[in-house]
Parts: sequence; structure tokens; C-alpha cells
Amino acid sequence: VVTGLNPDGTNGANDLSSVQIGDRIVAVDSSLGSQMWPVSSVAGLVSACTSRLPKQTVSLRFERVSSTTTTTAASSATTSSTSHPSVADSTPSVTDSADAAKARQVLLSRCRDVLVKYTQQYKDGDIANVALLTVAEKIVSALADSSVSPDAATLNLLMNVYVANGRADDAVRIFEASTGVCPDGSTRPPAETSVIASKTKEGYRIMPSLEALGPYTATALLRAHSMKKDGVAARRVLAAMEGQEGLVVGGVRAASWPRGESDGSDKGNANAKPDNWITDTRCYNIVLAAASKMRSNAGLQIASELFDTMLDPKASKKEWADSAEAQAAPFRDAASYNSMIAGYARTGRMQDALDMFRSMQSCGLEPDKFTYTSLIKASVESGDVDGGKSILDDMESKGIEADVFAYNTVIKGLCDRFRWYEAKELVSEMEWNGVTPDSYTYGMLMNGLIKADKPGPALTLFETACADPRTVDVAQNVQIYTTAVTAASMTGDHARALGLVSRMVSAGIKPNLKTFTSLMGGCLSSGKTSYALDIFGKISEHDGLSLELGIRAFCDSGDFASATSILTEQRDGRREMSGKQVMTSYNYIIEAALRQRKFDVARTTFTELLDSGYIPSKMTLRTIPEALSLVPRKGQTREKVTDDNREESEAAFDFMLFVMDLMDQRKLPVAGSFYAAVLFEGSRSGGVRRDVASLIAESKLSLEGGTLIDVSDTIECAEEEICLGWQDVFENYADYEGKGIPLPTVRVNTDGKSIRSVLAAEQRVTFGRRRPKRAAV
Repeated sequence: VVTGLNPDGTNGANDLSSVQIGDRIVAVDSSLGSQMWPVSSVAGLVSACTSRLPKQTVSLRFERVSSTTTTTAASSATTSSTSHPSVADSTPSVTDSADAAKARQVLLSRCRDVLVKYTQQYKDGDIANVALLTVAEKIVSALADSSVSPDAATLNLLMNVYVANGRADDAVRIFEASTGVCPDGSTRPPAETSVIASKTKEGYRIMPSLEALGPYTATALLRAHSMKKDGVAARRVLAAMEGQEGLVVGGVRAASWPRGESDGSDKGNANAKPDNWITDTRCYNIVLAAASKMRSNAGLQIASELFDTMLDPKASKKEWADSAEAQAAPFRDAASYNSMIAGYARTGRMQDALDMFRSMQSCGLEPDKFTYTSLIKASVESGDVDGGKSILDDMESKGIEADVFAYNTVIKGLCDRFRWYEAKELVSEMEWNGVTPDSYTYGMLMNGLIKADKPGPALTLFETACADPRTVDVAQNVQIYTTAVTAASMTGDHARALGLVSRMVSAGIKPNLKTFTSLMGGCLSSGKTSYALDIFGKISEHDGLSLELGIRAFCDSGDFASATSILTEQRDGRREMSGKQVMTSYNYIIEAALRQRKFDVARTTFTELLDSGYIPSKMTLRTIPEALSLVPRKGQTREKVTDDNREESEAAFDFMLFVMDLMDQRKLPVAGSFYAAVLFEGSRSGGVRRDVASLIAESKLSLEGGTLIDVSDTIECAEEEICLGWQDVFENYADYEGKGIPLPTVRVNTDGKSIRSVLAAEQRVTFGRRRPKRAAV
């Protein structure tokens, strides 16, 4: 209730002109937007007003009680004033405010005790991370239900829980909701989505307050940005902490954060400033790590500029403490150099990484395992795997124990270059040195063997890992089992692949999509189409590979309707299947249909392929003669056409004429091998088909060196004429024979591999044939 007015404490008397003593304040605007939030206590109103940034306005909604009745008047007024503690102060509310403040302190104290207790249990391994996160979420809900502003200590504990469990976004959001400042260090107002409202009480939420803004919470925010690999935001936050207002990072100007209530982090620090915090080496190192994780030149530039502002380390701690330079910037330590070396390693700048390593040694800092691991990564990613192995040996000679990550970096480089035997030897060496291989180690080895087309040794390695008590737990994960299933599928042993899936299910490991696709591939390669279809039906969410394998399974089972329905939905390449997968599936449907002599399906699919905007590849045209059994094996000759196989031969020739007509309509050349197959089959069929094949040879255009050369004396179809197709010529050959008709154009793309078969096929259909005279048109 308003008990007095103080016009001198506002921006003007007009703001309070409509307010009277006795009016009641019923709502206050959100600091994050224009929404009005109801207030039910003086403590809540005080917190909402005093938590604003300096010069930020506060909008209040008043309710006036009628002087003649006890009924509340329907009219209300809203006014705005600059945030100032005296606006909310009133004499009758002193006791209420003190009680509310005491209740808040009790609540926050209990929250801190619970967080400290469960965090310690998590560190001791007594509870899982899920339990710790559940505790944190319940505390956040309790704070929102009470409309309480967390203090810096409580907020720091909450943010540490989120960061420790990889929930960087949640840590950033609780910081923004509790402090009311933009978490990216800019001057932009906080987002509306940062409000953490109560789920049970309407109008209640976590109230923002600058009391929660302190060195510890700001450092936790830096860690969250580092986890998100957002070096730009981390650099702006550091500038805001140091009061570098106006510093532009990533095209956005940094803010200058006001100092909130002390959280004890600067106790005894003579360099502490009244308005901003002293940022130490740890803060700088967090920003360096965040920038180096960006894996870009922009991130490396941020890291380099910040690193240059830091001071060289002194010879002793006493010199560090006595140094007058300590007032200006923090000193570099081993972690600072490690972050820079890692940044150069991630961008492939090996020489810069080596220069930074030498600079580190010249400053008297001893490289640790993180330093050497970054150097190994830089060497391997630059292509010098042997250099990485040498650095690994150098670590051992200097008594620095390499961890599994250092070994895995070299092993991956060896496997990527198919040096799998050396990789296996390095695994034995790491075991000898007391470093236990992890699942990533075995996964890289098995994948390397599979890439080297050695699925058998990959399966042997898997079974060895499962049989060894030291590594059996390492092999019990979905990635290792999926790789083993892939290896079994490559050997064509579908029974073993199915057995591996049964083993992983029995071990409590849930197969993923890649497991199912690997199993489908093994079943298809073994001819077990029904098994592949059963597996396809169990997949709830498909990707491009699973749909491609499903199309193969439907084609092999003769269900072309289901196969084409999948492809019709995916043919644009904008959904699960890529353009390459769509094209491969078209080729497989055409090939399967021709092998099963379902020419209608093949015709429809080939037409749809062209209508969808795809261009038949050389593989497509080479697959057609092979699927029709028109390409004899080496050293064999084609059997002659008899009454038993004449119908099949004639249908094959007619289908290839259909393909040539569609290609000619789009002015596309056919492959030389396809053209030769047409001529050979026409010659083998005899009769009218041999005559049509002879005309095709006469009308051929050869595509050599990118230039079309006319090698025939036929009459070409003019643009104003109705152009005939080869199917028309064949079906009406008796009507056209001896007449000067424009023959369809034949575009042939010949290469060195097909030129001999093309010449032999043309000789087969043109040798000894008397070419009739044709009248000019």
C-alpha cells in the first residue's frame, strides 16, 4: 500500500500524478519484457525493483480502493519510474520485509546444503549424474515457486552441476534468469525465453538480481561457453567482467557488468576494484580453450590476441607476487600454452604449434602430457604420423606417461593410412606400458581392418577382446558390436551377424540404426531376403542407407511396387535419401526388373528416372546389357537365337530401342558398351531387327574430345518435322523401307575401353549389306 509519495526521487512529478496515498501495488513489469507479474508481498516488490540495472525503468500497476465502500474499484492506473529503492520503501512494511528476507536466506541456505551434499556424493561415485541433475532441477523449481532471487553462491553451485554434466545450455539459462544480464557479455537485453517460471504457481518465477552476479558465477559462465565451443561469447564475457565496455568481439560490443554483492572470491585481494573484478589466469585460460575449440581462423585470432595480452611467467612465485606488472594482466602458465598449441593443432598449423612449444620451454615451463598430446594431434592431422610416433616415444623417454587419448590419436592416423599392422603393434605397446585400450581403440582397429578389406581379422580381434577379462567391458558397447556385425556381413555369414545381434541384446545393449543396416546388408549379400525385410520392418526411423537397403530387399523379393513407392517419395533427394542414393536405387530397380524379365517395370522406372531430372550414368547403361545377359564372359560366345530363347532376345532388343529413344529425346549420348550391345543383339536376332541395327550404325554420331562428328550420310530430322524414334522405325519398317526418311540421331560416347567392341559390332551389322538408294526429301 502506498503510504507516501516522493516526487524528488523520480524522473518527474508527472509519473506520480495519478497515484494517491492508499493505492495498492498489484503488479510489476518483467525485467525481460513487457509482461506484468503480480506481486503479493513487500519483499517481492522490493526484489523486483532493486534487481534492475541502473537507469532501467520499472512499470507498476496500482489498484485503488473506493472510499465509500469496501469493494475494489474496477479502474487501475499504471505508471513508470526509474528503479530506485525509495519507491518501494514504506514504514509499515519493515517487519514484513525483514521476515521475507530471513525466509529467503533460510531457503537459499537449505538449497546450498543439499547441492553440496549431493555433489560430494556424485564425486564419490555414490549417485549417478541423473540423480544430481534431478536434485538441481528440483531446487530450481523451488526457487521459482517462491519467487526468490538466488545469491551468487547458490547460483554457482547450480551452474557447476549443469556444466559438470554437459548441460551448458541449462547453465547459461539459469545464469541469465538469475542475474538479468545477457549471458553473451553484450549490451543486448536478456531474451524472453530466459525466464524460469513456476510450473505450479501462476505469476511466480525466479527473480533476477545483480546479487547473483559475481566472479564465481561469471567464471562458471565462461566454462559453459567453453563447453559450447563459443569463444566469441566467452571473450565478450571476459571483457564485461573486466569492465572493457566498448570492446567489439564478433561484431558485437561488449558490456561492462556492475559489481554485485561479494561472494567471497576476492577476499584479501588488494587489487580488487570497487566496480569490476580482477580476472585471473584461470579465466583467461578458459577463454583460450573456448576459442581454440572453434577450429577456425576466427577463433584462433581471438586466442592469439588474448594470449598476447598475458604476461610471461616469472622464475619464482615471489617474483610473480612482487611484479608490478601483475596489476595489468595475468601471467601465462602451462595451460595457456597448451590451449594455444591445441588451437594450432586443430587448424593443422604444425609449425606454429612447434614454435609455441619451444616458446613454452624457453619460459621455463615444463611440458606435460596435455602439451605432448596436442603436438601429437597436430603432427597426425598434418599427415606426419611417424612424427606423432616420435613425439610419443619422446614422452616415454622423459618420463611423462602418455594417456589413452595420445595413443588413440596415433592409432587413428595409422588406421586411416591402412597401416593396421603397426596400429596393432602400438596397441600391444600401450598395454605393456600399463595403458588399457578403450572402446575407441578397438573400434578404430576394427574399422581399419574393414577398410583394408580384412573382415576376418576384425572379427578375430573382437572375439579376443570379449574373451580377455581385462578388455571384456570395453567391447560391451553398441559401436563395437555394430562394427563386428558389419565385418560378419562382409564375409557373407548372415548367421554369425544375427548371432552377434542376439549377443548384444542379451548383454543389455540396444541395437541402433547402423546395427540394423549392417545386418540388412549381411542378409542381402547372403540371399536371405526375407530376413532383411523383417529387419527393415522393425526400424522405426529410417535414414537414406536403410531405405536404400529396403528397396534392394523389396526388389530381390519381386515386390517392385513397394520398392518404387519408397523411391517415388524420396526421388527428389531432399528427404532421408541423398541424390546419389536415389540414383543408385533407380539403377538397382532397373537391373532387378530386367533380370526377372519384368520389362514393364523397367520401362516405367527408366521413364520416371528421366522425368525426375536425373541423367542416366555410365553405370546405368552398362548395367542394362549385363542384366539382360547380353555381355558374354571372357572366352565365351553368345548362343544362337532359337525358338526357345527368341522371345527373350527380341524383348531385350526392343527394350534397348526404348532406352535409345528416351535418351535421344533429351539429346543425351549412350555409352559405347550399350551401343555395341544393341548392334550385337540385333545381328544375333536377325530379320528386321538386324536391319534396324544396321540403320542405327549408319546414323551414329561419335562423341570424341567433346565434339560431335557426323560420320553418316543419312538425312537428319529437321526441327519442323516430326522426328521418328527407333521403335517407330522397327514397328513400321516395311512402310519406310526404300524411302528417304529422316533417321533418329544416335549419340555415342566412346572411350578407350569400348572402342574395340563398338567397331566389332558395327562391322557385324554393316559388312556385306547393300545400302538402298533413297530419294531426297
